[in-house]
Amino acid sequence: MTMTVVDWWAQVLGAAGDVWALRAPEVLELGPRASIPVAAGVAVLAGIATMIGHTVVFAINRVTGLRMAAGMALGALYLTVLRSLTAVVIALLALTVTRGAVDGELLAVVYLLAVAPHLLAFLVFIPHFGLVIGRLLEVWTLVCLAALLVHVLAIGRLPAVAIAGAAWLTGQLLSHLLAKPLAVVSSRAWSMATGRDTFITSQDILAGAPFVPLQREEPTT
Repeated sequence: MTMTVVDWWAQVLGAAGDVWALRAPEVLELGPRASIPVAAGVAVLAGIATMIGHTVVFAINRVTGLRMAAGMALGALYLTVLRSLTAVVIALLALTVTRGAVDGELLAVVYLLAVAPHLLAFLVFIPHFGLVIGRLLEVWTLVCLAALLVHVLAIGRLPAVAIAGAAWLTGQLLSHLLAKPLAVVSSRAWSMATGRDTFITSQDILAGAPFVPLQREEPTT
């Protein structure tokens, strides 16, 4: 039976609510292939919420136009690469724990569903609390991932937590390794394209701030 837009929205929001409550969404019972549209919907809405939060931060700091577009594109690319590499680590660890008895599509669905807490990522625009909220959402995502792995892999909580924790540590390591090269390359590209002296520090990226090359202010004399 064809899924209508209304049905899709209902299933996406219902699945997100289940993940928030650390329950396995009912859509998983339909099989990984049938679950992909719903899981992808959760991930897309989480991405949109993240971008909305960063857009507000840009607006508050009077960063608009091309500079905002460049920052949003760079941030989206960075997060996509980081989450993709983390997903690969999760798959490898799951294969090791289950000795190969795991469905790759099902793992992909689980990983997409686990980002449901980031539907609240628009809250990162709140002054003084934005970075804390972002970190809390990451921890919540980690807990959700472990809960879903217990269900789909039929493993104990400890192995599931170990997989989720190892994936998180890998993500942290990768973010530190990628932060400085990303800052250098993006700033150089911006300078070549605009002719303006710009910079993005690796500390900005590691802090989870919106990724945008900001024009360097010269000290006044």
